[in-house]
Amino acid sequence: MMGIRRTDRLWMLGGLAGIIVIVVAAYLLAIKPIDADRADKQGQVEDQELALVTLKHDLADLKTKAKDLPTYTAQLDAKKAAMPESYDVPNYLRALQTSGTAVSVTVSGVSVGAPAKSTGAADVVSVPITLTATGTPANLSRFLNRLQNVQSRAVLISSVNLGVGSNPGEMAATLALAAFCRKSATCVATTS
Repeated sequence: MMGIRRTDRLWMLGGLAGIIVIVVAAYLLAIKPIDADRADKQGQVEDQELALVTLKHDLADLKTKAKDLPTYTAQLDAKKAAMPESYDVPNYLRALQTSGTAVSVTVSGVSVGAPAKSTGAADVVSVPITLTATGTPANLSRFLNRLQNVQSRAVLISSVNLGVGSNPGEMAATLALAAFCRKSATCVATTS
C-alpha cells in the first residue's frame, strides 16, 4: 500500500511539475510576446498623442496666421513690385520722369548700364542708371525721398553730385543709382 501511495505522489508531483512547465511555457511563448507587443503599441499611442498635441498647436498657429493672409499677400505683392523679374527699363524710366514731375523736378540725361550681379544677394541683379535731375533744392530732396521710399521699385542711390542749374534758384543733381530685379530668364547679369 505504501508503494501505491508513493507512486501516486510521484505522479501527482510529476503532474504538478508538468502543469508548472506548461504554464511557464505558455507565458513565455504566448503571453509575454503579446504583452511586449501591447507595451510597444502603448508607447506608439503615447508618441502619436504627443505628436497630435503638437500638430493641434501648429494648426492653431496657422489658423491665427491665416487671418493675416491678406496682410502677408499685400506685403509679398509690394516686395515683388520692388524686385520684379524683368528689367522693364522703358517703363521704369517713364516712372522716374513721372516721379520727378510729381515734385516739380525735371529728369533728363538718363543712361542705363549693363546689368550686373548684386554683391549682397546671389539671386538679385542690379541695373546701373545715371540721370540728371533739375529743380529747387527742396524739390530735389523730395525727389530723392520718392526714389528711396515712395516708388515701388527697389533702388539704391550710390552718389549725388550737385551743380548749378540753368535757371535761378535751381540746382542740377547727377544721380548714380542701381535698380534691382530678381534673377530670372528675363533678368540676368551680363558676364564680363
